[in-house]
Amino acid sequence: SGKIVQTLETKSPVTSAEVSQDGRYITTADGATVKFWDADHFGLVKSYNMPCTVESASLEPKYGNKFIAGGEDMWVRVFDFHTGDETACNKGHHGPVHCVRFSPGGESYASGSEDGTIRIWQTTPLTDHEETKSHAANGSVGKVKVSVEEVSRKIGGFHIAEEGKTKEKE
Repeated sequence: SGKIVQTLETKSPVTSAEVSQDGRYITTADGATVKFWDADHFGLVKSYNMPCTVESASLEPKYGNKFIAGGEDMWVRVFDFHTGDETACNKGHHGPVHCVRFSPGGESYASGSEDGTIRIWQTTPLTDHEETKSHAANGSVGKVKVSVEEVSRKIGGFHIAEEGKTKEKE
């Protein structure tokens, strides 16, 4: 109906909002804080202060035991959902990270940066079979886990034009 059901207040501008895959939580990034709200009753469940201003956060969809956050320090950090402790820090962007999202299965996540790059990060170790397959196909272990055709199928509504620009399929 387009009717506002609830308004949640934060102290800083909200730069990211995501409803968890299971529908239990709304994850928001505002200022240097990542918050988790109850999606049914809209109460604040958890709030964690981050090491920098964050622009985006995403809850791991399969188990919900970790979340990622990216922001102005150019790093993508992984945190424990229950404690808020940082468990990993991935460096590789050369500009602020504007968006982060987990894949539907939680085995990887993507980060997009002001530097014009999208990076795909693996969250689970490769099995011996996957390592061999990845090494043979790509020349280095763990560099790319999926084929171009598989990524194209997942993106579906977009295609890459010859000039390298994306445009929506009609």
